[in-house]
Amino acid sequence: MGQTSKVAAVTQKIKKEKIPTVFIHGYSGNNNTMKSMTNRFEKSNHAKNVMEMTVSSEGEVSISGNKKVTFEANNPMIRLAYDENKTHQWDQASWLKEALAVLKKDYGVEEVNLVGFSMGGISSFLYLESYPSDQTQPKVNKVVSIGAPFNEFIEDKEQTREDIEANGPRQISPQLTNYQELVTNLDPELKFLLIAGQISENDKSDGTVPLNSSLGIYALLKEKKIEVQSEVIYGVNADHSSLRKNEEVDDYVAEFLWQ
Repeated sequence: MGQTSKVAAVTQKIKKEKIPTVFIHGYSGNNNTMKSMTNRFEKSNHAKNVMEMTVSSEGEVSISGNKKVTFEANNPMIRLAYDENKTHQWDQASWLKEALAVLKKDYGVEEVNLVGFSMGGISSFLYLESYPSDQTQPKVNKVVSIGAPFNEFIEDKEQTREDIEANGPRQISPQLTNYQELVTNLDPELKFLLIAGQISENDKSDGTVPLNSSLGIYALLKEKKIEVQSEVIYGVNADHSSLRKNEEVDDYVAEFLWQ
């Protein structure tokens, strides 16, 4: 199926719900990082931009635009940014918690989806492992990670995608070890989509994040019987920064979230 016909097919199947999706930038990002993606979804009538949120280093949440927004059945999208955008994932996981608490307390949001690019993907995962029973939080249904370095930046050009997904990375970083220890905290009803980039046959990475890192939690989730899918984007448009601008990625995200 060509890209144009695939986009049309995805559009025809989109279901409109009230559940908002929160889009989270990566290291050194801001509220513009995911803007092109959310704008494409809005232009395609898949979803609607409704809010921008920013969390300060003290955990204070500010909202840009219409603060009285109501969440309607139009697949509402929220872009979330952190003032301190070069800090540790533990901080960002805590700030994500503060933002979601505001959505629940002030806007009555009971369920959300998360889309995290790069570090936004790993801080989202750490958030899910760290606050499993917090009553201030909405229930997270679906999680998309795009080029997220779950296994840090350990390269293994010999390990195949099939082996990574069946057995996990052969070399495990301290970060992934930490995720393994916390994985029992995850809600078993969660659904994950892991999106990775591979720029060439010989380079098993998106130029920044190795394949065994962006898919690094796949086997871990499978072992815990948590639903997980993966997609690998290939070629020159699969480099790290291009993944969030890639319309093939858009299609996989839209199918996963809204069909």
